[in-house]
Amino acid sequence: MTVTRMNLWRLGNDWNPTMLWYARAVRDLQTRPITDATSWTYLAAMHGFDQELWQGYGYIDATTSLPPAEARRRDWDQCQHQSGYFLPWHRGYLAAFEAIVRASIVKQGGPATWALPYWDYDEASNPNARTLPLALTAPSLPDGTDNPLATPFRYGDAGDGTVDIDPSQIRLDALTEKAFLGSRSGGSPGFGGVPTGFSHSGGTNGMLESEPHNNVHVEVGGQQAAPPQNVGLMSMPVTAALDPVFWLHHANIDRLWEVWLKRDPQHANPTDAAWLNGPSGSGARKFVMPDVAGNPVFYTPRDMLNTQAQNLNYVYEDTSDPLGGAQPLAQRAVTLGLAAARLPAAVGGGVTQHAELVGANDATVQLGAAPVDTRVRLDRPTTARVIQSLRSLAAPGAAAREPDRVYLNLENIRSESGSGSYSVYVALPEGANPAEHPENLAGTLSLFGVRRATLADGPQAGNGLTTVFDITNIVDRLHMSQALDVEHLPVRFVPGAKTGPQQGVTVGRVSIYRQAQ
Repeated sequence: MTVTRMNLWRLGNDWNPTMLWYARAVRDLQTRPITDATSWTYLAAMHGFDQELWQGYGYIDATTSLPPAEARRRDWDQCQHQSGYFLPWHRGYLAAFEAIVRASIVKQGGPATWALPYWDYDEASNPNARTLPLALTAPSLPDGTDNPLATPFRYGDAGDGTVDIDPSQIRLDALTEKAFLGSRSGGSPGFGGVPTGFSHSGGTNGMLESEPHNNVHVEVGGQQAAPPQNVGLMSMPVTAALDPVFWLHHANIDRLWEVWLKRDPQHANPTDAAWLNGPSGSGARKFVMPDVAGNPVFYTPRDMLNTQAQNLNYVYEDTSDPLGGAQPLAQRAVTLGLAAARLPAAVGGGVTQHAELVGANDATVQLGAAPVDTRVRLDRPTTARVIQSLRSLAAPGAAAREPDRVYLNLENIRSESGSGSYSVYVALPEGANPAEHPENLAGTLSLFGVRRATLADGPQAGNGLTTVFDITNIVDRLHMSQALDVEHLPVRFVPGAKTGPQQGVTVGRVSIYRQAQ
Protein backbone atom coordinates (compact mmCIF):
# COMPACT_ATOMS: atom_id res chain seq x y z
CA MET A 1 0.00 0.00 0.00
CA THR A 2 1.41 3.39 -1.04
CA VAL A 3 1.03 6.13 1.57
CA THR A 4 1.22 9.91 1.04
CA ARG A 5 3.58 12.14 2.95
CA MET A 6 1.73 15.41 3.57
CA ASN A 7 2.89 19.00 3.95
CA LEU A 8 3.23 19.67 7.69
CA TRP A 9 1.59 23.09 7.66
CA ARG A 10 -1.30 21.99 5.45
CA LEU A 11 -2.26 19.67 8.29
CA GLY A 12 -3.02 22.77 10.37
CA ASN A 13 -1.58 24.59 13.36
CA ASP A 14 -3.24 22.33 15.90
CA TRP A 15 -3.29 18.79 17.19
CA ASN A 16 -4.36 17.21 13.93
CA PRO A 17 -4.51 13.38 13.81
CA THR A 18 -1.24 12.99 11.88
CA MET A 19 0.83 14.94 14.42
CA LEU A 20 -1.03 13.55 17.43
CA TRP A 21 -0.29 10.00 16.32
CA TYR A 22 3.33 11.03 15.64
CA ALA A 23 3.60 12.28 19.21
CA ARG A 24 2.11 9.10 20.65
CA ALA A 25 4.51 6.93 18.64
CA VAL A 26 7.54 9.04 19.57
CA ARG A 27 6.60 8.72 23.23
CA ASP A 28 6.38 4.94 22.77
CA LEU A 29 9.80 4.78 21.08
CA GLN A 30 11.29 6.96 23.83
CA THR A 31 10.25 4.42 26.48
CA ARG A 32 12.24 1.66 24.79
CA PRO A 33 15.81 1.02 25.99
CA ILE A 34 18.75 2.09 23.86
CA THR A 35 19.58 -1.59 23.34
CA ASP A 36 16.34 -1.96 21.34
CA ALA A 37 17.01 -1.25 17.67
CA THR A 38 13.53 0.26 17.32
CA SER A 39 13.98 2.71 20.21
CA TRP A 40 14.20 6.48 19.81
CA THR A 41 17.78 6.62 21.06
CA TYR A 42 19.07 3.64 19.03
CA LEU A 43 17.60 5.10 15.83
CA ALA A 44 19.09 8.52 16.60
CA ALA A 45 22.50 6.96 17.26
CA MET A 46 22.43 5.47 13.78
CA HIS A 47 22.76 9.03 12.49
CA GLY A 48 25.43 9.95 14.99
CA PHE A 49 26.48 9.26 18.57
CA ASP A 50 28.69 11.08 21.06
CA GLN A 51 28.59 9.48 24.52
CA GLU A 52 29.76 12.57 26.40
CA LEU A 53 27.31 14.89 24.66
CA TRP A 54 24.40 12.48 25.04
CA GLN A 55 25.10 12.21 28.76
CA GLY A 56 25.20 15.99 29.00
CA TYR A 57 21.78 16.29 27.40
CA GLY A 58 20.41 13.54 29.66
CA TYR A 59 19.58 10.92 27.03
CA ILE A 60 21.89 8.41 28.70
CA ASP A 61 23.91 8.38 31.89
CA ALA A 62 27.08 6.71 33.14
CA THR A 63 25.13 3.58 34.09
CA THR A 64 23.26 3.12 30.81
CA SER A 65 23.94 -0.25 29.18
CA LEU A 66 24.74 0.29 25.51
CA PRO A 67 24.15 -2.26 22.73
CA PRO A 68 26.91 -4.80 22.04
CA ALA A 69 29.99 -3.37 20.33
CA GLU A 70 29.34 -5.42 17.19
CA ALA A 71 25.86 -3.90 16.77
CA ARG A 72 27.21 -0.39 17.36
CA ARG A 73 29.96 -0.87 14.76
CA ARG A 74 27.40 -2.09 12.22
CA ASP A 75 24.59 0.37 12.89
CA TRP A 76 25.69 3.54 14.69
CA ASP A 77 27.52 6.62 13.36
CA GLN A 78 26.35 5.76 9.88
CA CYS A 79 24.92 8.97 8.34
CA GLN A 80 26.37 9.90 4.97
CA HIS A 81 27.43 13.53 4.70
CA GLN A 82 29.63 15.40 2.22
CA SER A 83 28.97 12.52 -0.14
CA GLY A 84 26.99 11.49 -3.20
CA TYR A 85 25.38 8.93 -0.88
CA PHE A 86 23.82 11.70 1.24
CA LEU A 87 20.35 11.43 -0.34
CA PRO A 88 19.96 7.64 -0.78
CA TRP A 89 21.29 6.85 2.70
CA HIS A 90 18.90 9.30 4.34
CA ARG A 91 16.00 7.99 2.25
CA GLY A 92 16.57 4.51 3.68
CA TYR A 93 16.91 5.99 7.17
CA LEU A 94 13.59 7.84 6.87
CA ALA A 95 11.82 4.78 5.47
CA ALA A 96 12.96 2.59 8.36
CA PHE A 97 11.94 5.20 10.92
CA GLU A 98 8.57 5.75 9.26
CA ALA A 99 7.82 2.01 9.28
CA ILE A 100 8.74 1.67 12.95
CA VAL A 101 6.63 4.71 13.89
CA ARG A 102 3.69 3.40 11.84
CA ALA A 103 3.94 -0.01 13.56
CA SER A 104 3.73 1.74 16.93
CA ILE A 105 0.72 3.76 15.76
CA VAL A 106 -1.11 0.67 14.53
CA LYS A 107 -0.35 -1.12 17.80
CA GLN A 108 -1.99 1.79 19.63
CA GLY A 109 -5.09 1.60 17.43
CA GLY A 110 -4.07 4.22 14.86
CA PRO A 111 -4.23 4.21 11.04
CA ALA A 112 -2.09 1.88 8.94
CA THR A 113 -1.96 4.67 6.33
CA TRP A 114 0.03 7.05 8.57
CA ALA A 115 2.98 8.68 6.80
CA LEU A 116 5.72 11.02 7.93
CA PRO A 117 4.87 14.68 7.18
CA TYR A 118 7.39 16.98 5.51
CA TRP A 119 8.24 20.53 6.58
CA ASP A 120 8.14 22.69 3.44
CA TYR A 121 9.81 25.82 4.81
CA ASP A 122 9.84 27.40 1.34
CA GLU A 123 6.09 27.31 0.69
CA ALA A 124 5.56 30.83 -0.69
CA SER A 125 1.80 30.92 -0.06
CA ASN A 126 2.18 30.21 3.66
CA PRO A 127 3.44 33.07 5.88
CA ASN A 128 4.07 30.56 8.69
CA ALA A 129 6.07 28.12 6.59
CA ARG A 130 9.43 28.97 8.17
CA THR A 131 8.11 28.43 11.71
CA LEU A 132 6.94 25.32 13.55
CA PRO A 133 3.29 24.47 14.31
CA LEU A 134 1.93 24.07 17.80
CA ALA A 135 2.31 20.29 17.81
CA LEU A 136 6.10 20.66 17.81
CA THR A 137 6.32 23.44 20.39
CA ALA A 138 3.44 23.05 22.88
CA PRO A 139 4.57 21.74 26.27
CA SER A 140 1.62 19.34 26.54
CA LEU A 141 -0.55 17.03 24.48
CA PRO A 142 -4.33 17.59 24.48
CA ASP A 143 -4.63 15.08 27.35
CA GLY A 144 -2.30 17.18 29.50
CA THR A 145 0.71 14.85 29.35
CA ASP A 146 4.15 16.08 28.32
CA ASN A 147 4.64 16.63 24.59
CA PRO A 148 7.44 14.35 23.32
CA LEU A 149 7.73 16.43 20.11
CA ALA A 150 8.96 19.46 22.05
CA THR A 151 12.49 19.63 23.41
CA PRO A 152 14.30 22.16 25.64
CA PHE A 153 17.37 21.79 23.41
CA ARG A 154 15.84 23.44 20.33
CA TYR A 155 17.10 27.00 20.68
CA GLY A 156 16.41 28.56 17.27
CA ASP A 157 18.54 31.27 15.70
CA ALA A 158 17.63 33.74 18.48
CA GLY A 159 18.70 31.32 21.21
CA ASP A 160 15.34 31.60 22.99
CA GLY A 161 13.63 28.50 21.60
CA THR A 162 11.78 30.36 18.86
CA VAL A 163 12.19 28.89 15.36
CA ASP A 164 11.66 31.44 12.59
CA ILE A 165 14.07 30.80 9.74
CA ASP A 166 15.39 33.77 7.79
CA PRO A 167 14.29 33.56 4.12
CA SER A 168 17.91 33.97 2.97
CA GLN A 169 18.69 30.62 4.62
CA ILE A 170 16.26 28.71 2.39
CA ARG A 171 17.74 29.08 -1.07
CA LEU A 172 16.82 26.39 -3.58
CA ASP A 173 19.45 27.13 -6.22
CA ALA A 174 20.52 23.48 -5.96
CA LEU A 175 17.46 22.59 -8.03
CA THR A 176 19.11 24.17 -11.09
CA GLU A 177 22.15 21.91 -10.90
CA LYS A 178 22.34 19.70 -14.00
CA ALA A 179 24.25 16.74 -12.58
CA PHE A 180 23.46 14.63 -9.51
CA LEU A 181 27.12 13.87 -8.82
CA GLY A 182 29.73 16.61 -8.89
CA SER A 183 33.44 16.85 -8.46
CA ARG A 184 36.01 17.81 -5.82
CA SER A 185 37.93 19.76 -8.48
CA GLY A 186 36.51 23.12 -7.41
CA GLY A 187 33.53 23.31 -9.74
CA SER A 188 30.01 22.12 -9.02
CA PRO A 189 29.79 19.49 -6.27
CA GLY A 190 26.55 18.37 -7.92
CA PHE A 191 22.98 18.39 -6.73
CA GLY A 192 23.49 15.29 -4.59
CA GLY A 193 27.19 15.50 -3.74
CA VAL A 194 30.57 14.19 -4.84
CA PRO A 195 31.57 10.53 -5.35
CA THR A 196 32.97 9.03 -2.15
CA GLY A 197 33.25 5.80 -0.27
CA PHE A 198 31.50 5.44 3.08
CA SER A 199 31.56 9.07 4.27
CA HIS A 200 30.30 9.71 7.78
CA SER A 201 31.85 13.16 8.02
CA GLY A 202 34.13 15.47 6.12
CA GLY A 203 34.85 16.56 2.58
CA THR A 204 32.75 18.68 0.23
CA ASN A 205 29.07 19.48 0.70
CA GLY A 206 26.80 18.80 -2.25
CA MET A 207 24.61 21.72 -3.33
CA LEU A 208 21.38 20.51 -1.69
CA GLU A 209 23.22 19.43 1.44
CA SER A 210 24.79 22.87 1.76
CA GLU A 211 21.61 24.84 1.13
CA PRO A 212 19.00 24.49 2.50
CA HIS A 213 19.86 21.30 4.45
CA ASN A 214 22.74 22.58 6.60
CA ASN A 215 21.19 26.00 7.07
CA VAL A 216 17.90 24.64 8.43
CA HIS A 217 19.74 22.35 10.86
CA VAL A 218 21.65 25.29 12.35
CA GLU A 219 18.68 27.68 12.29
CA VAL A 220 16.51 25.20 14.21
CA GLY A 221 19.16 23.97 16.64
CA GLY A 222 20.81 27.30 17.30
CA GLN A 223 22.88 27.86 20.38
CA GLN A 224 22.89 29.73 23.66
CA ALA A 225 25.66 31.86 25.07
CA ALA A 226 26.21 29.85 28.23
CA PRO A 227 27.26 26.19 28.40
CA PRO A 228 26.66 23.40 29.22
CA GLN A 229 24.46 22.04 26.45
CA ASN A 230 24.55 25.46 24.80
CA VAL A 231 24.28 23.98 21.29
CA GLY A 232 20.87 22.82 20.09
CA LEU A 233 20.36 19.17 19.14
CA MET A 234 19.71 19.92 15.45
CA SER A 235 22.96 21.87 15.12
CA MET A 236 25.22 18.81 15.28
CA PRO A 237 25.03 15.51 13.34
CA VAL A 238 25.78 13.50 16.50
CA THR A 239 22.64 14.82 18.23
CA ALA A 240 20.36 15.98 15.39
CA ALA A 241 18.11 12.91 15.17
CA LEU A 242 17.18 13.25 18.84
CA ASP A 243 14.97 16.21 17.87
CA PRO A 244 11.61 15.12 16.35
CA VAL A 245 11.88 18.01 13.87
CA PHE A 246 14.85 16.23 12.26
CA TRP A 247 12.62 13.66 10.56
CA LEU A 248 10.25 16.28 9.12
CA HIS A 249 13.16 18.36 7.83
CA HIS A 250 14.72 15.35 6.13
CA ALA A 251 11.40 14.31 4.63
CA ASN A 252 11.45 17.68 2.84
CA ILE A 253 15.05 17.21 1.70
CA ASP A 254 14.03 13.81 0.35
CA ARG A 255 11.04 15.46 -1.39
CA LEU A 256 13.33 18.01 -3.03
CA TRP A 257 15.19 15.10 -4.62
CA GLU A 258 11.91 14.16 -6.32
CA VAL A 259 11.31 17.81 -7.27
CA TRP A 260 14.78 17.99 -8.87
CA LEU A 261 14.16 14.85 -10.91
CA LYS A 262 10.81 16.08 -12.21
CA ARG A 263 11.60 19.71 -12.96
CA ASP A 264 13.94 19.02 -15.89
CA PRO A 265 13.99 16.02 -18.25
CA GLN A 266 17.79 16.10 -18.21
CA HIS A 267 17.96 15.55 -14.46
CA ALA A 268 18.66 11.93 -13.65
CA ASN A 269 20.08 9.75 -10.93
CA PRO A 270 23.54 8.24 -11.41
CA THR A 271 23.65 5.05 -13.46
CA ASP A 272 27.18 3.85 -12.70
CA ALA A 273 27.51 0.68 -10.66
CA ALA A 274 29.93 2.25 -8.17
CA TRP A 275 27.17 4.57 -6.94
CA LEU A 276 24.23 2.20 -7.35
CA ASN A 277 25.88 -0.57 -5.34
CA GLY A 278 27.10 1.65 -2.51
CA PRO A 279 30.47 1.63 -0.75
CA SER A 280 32.66 -1.26 -1.80
CA GLY A 281 36.12 -2.62 -1.25
CA SER A 282 37.87 -4.29 1.64
CA GLY A 283 36.32 -3.33 4.97
CA ALA A 284 33.69 -1.04 3.42
CA ARG A 285 30.66 -0.47 5.63
CA LYS A 286 27.25 -1.30 4.17
CA PHE A 287 24.09 0.69 4.70
CA VAL A 288 21.79 -1.06 7.16
CA MET A 289 18.54 -0.24 8.95
CA PRO A 290 16.31 -2.14 11.39
CA ASP A 291 12.92 -3.46 10.32
CA VAL A 292 9.91 -3.10 12.60
CA ALA A 293 11.08 -6.11 14.61
CA GLY A 294 14.59 -4.68 15.01
CA ASN A 295 16.25 -7.06 12.56
CA PRO A 296 19.01 -5.58 10.34
CA VAL A 297 18.16 -5.01 6.68
CA PHE A 298 20.97 -4.02 4.30
CA TYR A 299 20.34 -1.75 1.33
CA THR A 300 22.08 0.14 -1.48
CA PRO A 301 21.38 3.38 -3.37
CA ARG A 302 19.90 1.21 -6.15
CA ASP A 303 17.13 0.23 -3.71
CA MET A 304 16.26 3.87 -3.03
CA LEU A 305 15.48 5.19 -6.52
CA ASN A 306 11.73 4.60 -6.73
CA THR A 307 9.67 5.81 -3.76
CA GLN A 308 6.70 3.75 -4.94
CA ALA A 309 8.62 0.48 -4.99
CA GLN A 310 7.55 -2.19 -2.54
CA ASN A 311 10.41 -1.49 -0.13
CA LEU A 312 9.41 2.20 0.20
CA ASN A 313 5.75 2.65 -0.80
CA TYR A 314 5.24 6.40 -0.47
CA VAL A 315 4.64 9.52 -2.53
CA TYR A 316 4.63 13.23 -1.66
CA GLU A 317 1.58 15.45 -1.62
CA ASP A 318 3.34 18.07 -3.74
CA THR A 319 6.44 17.81 -5.93
CA SER A 320 5.77 20.91 -8.04
CA ASP A 321 8.69 23.11 -9.02
CA PRO A 322 9.10 26.08 -6.64
CA LEU A 323 11.30 27.83 -9.23
CA GLY A 324 8.65 27.68 -11.94
CA GLY A 325 10.91 25.89 -14.41
CA ALA A 326 13.51 28.66 -14.44
CA GLN A 327 16.83 27.64 -16.02
CA PRO A 328 20.18 29.47 -15.96
CA LEU A 329 20.28 29.97 -19.74
CA ALA A 330 16.73 31.31 -19.85
CA GLN A 331 17.47 33.68 -16.98
CA ARG A 332 20.60 34.84 -18.77
CA ALA A 333 18.62 35.55 -21.95
CA VAL A 334 16.02 37.56 -20.07
CA THR A 335 18.77 39.59 -18.42
CA LEU A 336 20.21 40.42 -21.83
CA GLY A 337 16.80 41.15 -23.34
CA LEU A 338 17.12 38.38 -25.94
CA ALA A 339 14.14 36.78 -27.61
CA ALA A 340 13.15 33.38 -26.27
CA ALA A 341 13.12 32.06 -29.82
CA ARG A 342 16.90 32.19 -29.86
CA LEU A 343 17.17 29.65 -27.07
CA PRO A 344 17.62 25.96 -27.84
CA ALA A 345 15.09 23.49 -26.52
CA ALA A 346 17.59 21.94 -24.14
CA VAL A 347 21.07 22.74 -22.94
CA GLY A 348 23.65 20.66 -21.16
CA GLY A 349 23.73 17.08 -20.16
CA GLY A 350 24.41 15.94 -16.64
CA VAL A 351 28.13 15.33 -16.85
CA THR A 352 30.23 17.53 -14.62
CA GLN A 353 32.97 19.20 -16.65
CA HIS A 354 36.54 19.84 -15.51
CA ALA A 355 36.95 23.03 -13.46
CA GLU A 356 39.80 25.53 -13.79
CA LEU A 357 41.15 27.64 -10.94
CA VAL A 358 40.55 31.35 -11.50
CA GLY A 359 42.13 32.58 -8.29
CA ALA A 360 42.48 32.28 -4.51
CA ASN A 361 43.15 34.41 -1.47
CA ASP A 362 46.53 34.56 0.24
CA ALA A 363 45.94 33.26 3.77
CA THR A 364 43.62 31.45 6.16
CA VAL A 365 40.61 33.56 7.15
CA GLN A 366 39.83 33.81 10.87
CA LEU A 367 36.12 34.40 11.45
CA GLY A 368 34.63 35.89 14.60
CA ALA A 369 31.86 38.09 15.93
CA ALA A 370 32.45 40.90 13.44
CA PRO A 371 32.41 40.93 9.61
CA VAL A 372 35.67 39.78 8.02
CA ASP A 373 36.95 40.60 4.54
CA THR A 374 39.32 38.78 2.23
CA ARG A 375 40.27 39.22 -1.43
CA VAL A 376 40.61 36.56 -4.07
CA ARG A 377 43.46 37.31 -6.46
CA LEU A 378 42.35 36.50 -10.02
CA ASP A 379 44.45 35.12 -12.84
CA ARG A 380 44.00 37.52 -15.76
CA PRO A 381 44.03 34.99 -18.66
CA THR A 382 41.57 32.70 -16.88
CA THR A 383 39.33 35.61 -15.93
CA ALA A 384 39.39 36.68 -19.59
CA ARG A 385 38.03 33.25 -20.58
CA VAL A 386 35.18 33.69 -18.11
CA ILE A 387 34.38 37.12 -19.54
CA GLN A 388 34.50 35.80 -23.09
CA SER A 389 31.99 33.08 -22.23
CA LEU A 390 29.70 35.68 -20.64
CA ARG A 391 29.89 37.82 -23.78
CA SER A 392 29.19 35.00 -26.21
CA LEU A 393 25.44 34.84 -25.66
CA ALA A 394 25.06 38.55 -26.33
CA ALA A 395 27.09 38.48 -29.56
CA PRO A 396 24.97 39.24 -32.68
CA GLY A 397 23.97 36.04 -34.43
CA ALA A 398 25.68 33.85 -31.83
CA ALA A 399 24.22 30.46 -31.05
CA ALA A 400 22.61 30.40 -27.65
CA ARG A 401 24.75 28.65 -25.07
CA GLU A 402 25.05 28.66 -21.34
CA PRO A 403 28.13 30.58 -20.21
CA ASP A 404 30.78 29.21 -17.88
CA ARG A 405 29.58 28.65 -14.34
CA VAL A 406 31.67 30.36 -11.66
CA TYR A 407 32.02 28.79 -8.21
CA LEU A 408 33.21 30.23 -4.92
CA ASN A 409 34.93 27.57 -2.80
CA LEU A 410 35.33 27.89 0.97
CA GLU A 411 37.92 25.23 1.67
CA ASN A 412 38.97 23.42 4.84
CA ILE A 413 36.45 25.10 7.14
CA ARG A 414 37.27 24.31 10.76
CA SER A 415 35.62 25.23 14.05
CA GLU A 416 35.53 24.19 17.69
CA SER A 417 31.89 25.26 17.74
CA GLY A 418 29.00 23.02 16.80
CA SER A 419 26.77 25.77 15.50
CA GLY A 420 26.57 29.19 13.91
CA SER A 421 26.45 30.61 10.41
CA TYR A 422 27.93 33.34 8.22
CA SER A 423 26.41 35.12 5.25
CA VAL A 424 28.97 35.27 2.45
CA TYR A 425 28.92 38.26 0.11
CA VAL A 426 30.89 38.84 -3.07
CA ALA A 427 31.94 42.26 -4.39
CA LEU A 428 29.92 44.39 -2.02
CA PRO A 429 30.13 48.11 -2.85
CA GLU A 430 32.58 49.91 -0.57
CA GLY A 431 30.94 50.96 2.70
CA ALA A 432 27.67 49.21 1.82
CA ASN A 433 25.31 47.61 4.31
CA PRO A 434 25.27 43.92 3.31
CA ALA A 435 21.58 43.56 4.23
CA GLU A 436 20.76 46.12 1.52
CA HIS A 437 22.52 44.10 -1.18
CA PRO A 438 20.95 40.62 -1.41
CA GLU A 439 22.08 40.49 -5.03
CA ASN A 440 25.66 40.13 -3.73
CA LEU A 441 24.85 37.25 -1.38
CA ALA A 442 26.71 34.13 -2.51
CA GLY A 443 25.15 31.91 0.17
CA THR A 444 25.24 30.98 3.84
CA LEU A 445 28.13 29.14 5.44
CA SER A 446 26.58 26.95 8.16
CA LEU A 447 28.77 25.09 10.61
CA PHE A 448 26.68 21.92 10.67
CA GLY A 449 29.13 19.02 10.79
CA VAL A 450 32.23 21.22 10.98
CA ARG A 451 33.04 20.39 14.61
CA ARG A 452 33.28 16.65 13.88
CA ALA A 453 35.39 17.28 10.77
CA THR A 454 37.75 19.47 12.82
CA LEU A 455 38.67 16.77 15.33
CA ALA A 456 42.19 15.53 14.76
CA ASP A 457 41.12 11.94 15.41
CA GLY A 458 38.02 12.24 13.22
CA PRO A 459 37.49 10.83 9.73
CA GLN A 460 38.85 14.02 8.12
CA ALA A 461 41.93 14.13 10.37
CA GLY A 462 41.06 17.71 11.24
CA ASN A 463 40.92 18.92 7.62
CA GLY A 464 37.42 20.37 8.02
CA LEU A 465 34.76 20.77 5.35
CA THR A 466 34.41 22.54 2.02
CA THR A 467 31.32 24.46 0.90
CA VAL A 468 30.75 25.65 -2.67
CA PHE A 469 28.52 28.49 -3.93
CA ASP A 470 27.52 29.19 -7.53
CA ILE A 471 28.29 32.89 -8.06
CA THR A 472 27.79 32.99 -11.83
CA ASN A 473 24.94 35.50 -11.63
CA ILE A 474 26.95 37.82 -9.40
CA VAL A 475 29.98 37.74 -11.69
CA ASP A 476 27.76 38.14 -14.76
CA ARG A 477 26.05 41.19 -13.30
CA LEU A 478 29.41 42.75 -12.38
CA HIS A 479 30.65 42.06 -15.91
CA MET A 480 27.60 43.58 -17.61
CA SER A 481 27.77 46.71 -15.43
CA GLN A 482 31.51 47.01 -16.13
CA ALA A 483 32.19 46.69 -12.39
CA LEU A 484 34.20 43.44 -12.51
CA ASP A 485 37.74 43.91 -11.23
CA VAL A 486 39.80 41.50 -13.33
CA GLU A 487 42.52 41.29 -10.68
CA HIS A 488 40.65 40.88 -7.39
CA LEU A 489 37.26 39.84 -6.11
CA PRO A 490 36.41 40.86 -2.53
CA VAL A 491 34.57 38.41 -0.27
CA ARG A 492 32.95 39.34 3.06
CA PHE A 493 31.83 37.01 5.87
CA VAL A 494 29.02 38.43 8.02
CA PRO A 495 28.17 36.49 11.20
CA GLY A 496 24.54 35.68 11.92
CA ALA A 497 23.12 38.49 14.01
CA LYS A 498 21.17 36.23 16.40
CA THR A 499 23.48 33.27 16.88
CA GLY A 500 25.64 32.64 19.91
CA PRO A 501 29.43 32.77 20.16
CA GLN A 502 31.32 30.96 17.44
CA GLN A 503 34.71 29.70 18.49
CA GLY A 504 37.81 29.20 16.41
CA VAL A 505 36.16 29.38 12.99
CA THR A 506 38.67 29.40 10.13
CA VAL A 507 38.48 29.03 6.36
CA GLY A 508 41.72 27.55 5.03
CA ARG A 509 41.37 29.01 1.54
CA VAL A 510 38.84 31.02 -0.45
CA SER A 511 39.06 30.17 -4.15
CA ILE A 512 37.16 30.71 -7.38
CA TYR A 513 36.83 28.21 -10.23
CA ARG A 514 35.31 28.34 -13.68
CA GLN A 515 33.53 25.38 -15.23
CA ALA A 516 32.58 25.17 -18.90
CA GLN A 517 29.06 23.98 -19.67
